[in-house]
Amino acid sequence: MLRYRIIRPLGSGGNCNAFLEKDTRSGQLVTIKRCKQAEGKADEIEKKNMASEARILNMIDHGAVPKLYEKSAEEIVLEYVPGNSLEKVLLTRGVFSEKEAVRIAYELSGIMRYLHGLRQPIIYRDLKPANVVLKPDGHICLIDFGAARVFERGELEDTLNLGTLGFAAPEQFGNLGQTDPRTDIYCFGMTLLQLISGVDTKDMDQVMSYKKNGIKGVSREVLGIIDKCTRADREDRFKSFAEIQSSLTELPKKKRLRRILQGIKLTAAAALFSVVISGGILKAEEIKSLAANDMSVRMPVVRQRFGYARSWIEEFVSREVLEKE
Repeated sequence: MLRYRIIRPLGSGGNCNAFLEKDTRSGQLVTIKRCKQAEGKADEIEKKNMASEARILNMIDHGAVPKLYEKSAEEIVLEYVPGNSLEKVLLTRGVFSEKEAVRIAYELSGIMRYLHGLRQPIIYRDLKPANVVLKPDGHICLIDFGAARVFERGELEDTLNLGTLGFAAPEQFGNLGQTDPRTDIYCFGMTLLQLISGVDTKDMDQVMSYKKNGIKGVSREVLGIIDKCTRADREDRFKSFAEIQSSLTELPKKKRLRRILQGIKLTAAAALFSVVISGGILKAEEIKSLAANDMSVRMPVVRQRFGYARSWIEEFVSREVLEKE
């Protein structure tokens, strides 16, 4: 009798297929990843990648990463994580609110901080909504370590260029040196951007439009974090997920400060407007006073001069008429 019985497929990746299965001995549900059994040389590569994933999972002891139960040359047996991927939630429910996305981002940052802080740091390299499961209790779990690698100090480049187009950092495909924690930070930023906007991350024009013009219901502070995560030059990104968590923690304070400054600016503008209007009223009163003075002092003189002119004209006309007669 086979120990594991397939219940349903869970997904398919580049090197393997994943299934939800039941352990007939214990009744426990598990996830089993199996090589796709490609022929020839590719089959050996798949087995090598499976062994690498098992080795990395053996290094991890974190509640938000599935536990490795068993391994063989062609499959690994993992703890089953109930729930739906963030990708599936996006497709079925729509984009996340800023509050939801920030909570998930903070929790995800903690997982990545743990991986990068191991004695042998693990670079995940394939962070995206499809690889993050939202569990029924509202917490998340990071799955699928098929693209992960151990960071080796002094290495000039990765052995293999792995990652998902649209989420992968430029250095993952550009021969720009080995991937490091800042590579995962780029993928994290693109993941957060998709959660709050639903953007197709492969469409860089659309990505840039969202980053430049903003997203309805999303604060400029959150967009600022995304922008700093996803800069092309890794030197310009956050240095660590500890920095990101700090920025996420400070979001409420920064937003309050911005609102206070906006209030001060509006108050100052209103005060300035009031001064201008008051000055205008005072000026108008001054003009009115001068006009009244003109009417009482200058106008009689003007009338007198008009009277002289009229008399002179009448006298001139009379004289001309008499001479012609």
